[in-house]
Amino acid sequence: MKAVLAQLIALQNADTNIRRLQAEIESIPERRAEIEKEFDQRAFEIRALEELRDNARHERSRLEAEIFEQKQRAERADRNLMAAKKPDEYTAAIREADAARKQISTFETQVLEQMEIAEQAEKDLAERAPEVEKLGTDMEARFKAFDEQVRTQQQQIASAREERERLTNELPKTTSALYKRIAARIRDGVAMAEARNGACTACHMSLRPQIMADVRRGAEVITCDNCNRILYYAPANTAQPVGAS
Repeated sequence: MKAVLAQLIALQNADTNIRRLQAEIESIPERRAEIEKEFDQRAFEIRALEELRDNARHERSRLEAEIFEQKQRAERADRNLMAAKKPDEYTAAIREADAARKQISTFETQVLEQMEIAEQAEKDLAERAPEVEKLGTDMEARFKAFDEQVRTQQQQIASAREERERLTNELPKTTSALYKRIAARIRDGVAMAEARNGACTACHMSLRPQIMADVRRGAEVITCDNCNRILYYAPANTAQPVGAS
């Protein structure tokens, strides 16, 4: 019977390993999404800088067109001033020329401001370029690692399932059926529990001395009266099944 208990422990190890591997594979899409979110955030910052630069360039072009128009306006006013024959014509021409030159001065100041904005954005983009490139390279490498991890873990799951099937087939049918019933009923699927220091390590309930003694002997399959898991005794320095408390 000790051999049967050893097989049950090995079966529990296989089942726990399969669940762990499956959980890790299922978590990969979420982990990929987190990396993509990080990249998108950085990319958003870059796009914002590009938009700032492009808008500044566009505004500069618009202002330069305005300056050109105001210069033409000033030239017309100067011509009108030269041709003025009446005081009111002279005054109107001077006002028109002054207004045009004030507008030119204002627009030229705004052009300088837009140039500074565009230059600063360009400088920031140049500084961020290596960072974004590295981020993209890192993201690609991490995605590749995820893909490799999935392939490896799928192979491990296939091997664990083969081992599980072998162990299940070697167990007595009644014992195999008992294990399946317990594993299906318990949320974490762990049907085995170590009996240690007079208690079940899964539910932490104390075991009657006779039960503990019987588990130590390993002459029969014994279940915990409280959680119904199959109990086993692991002497010191003996490996415990994965998932055991």
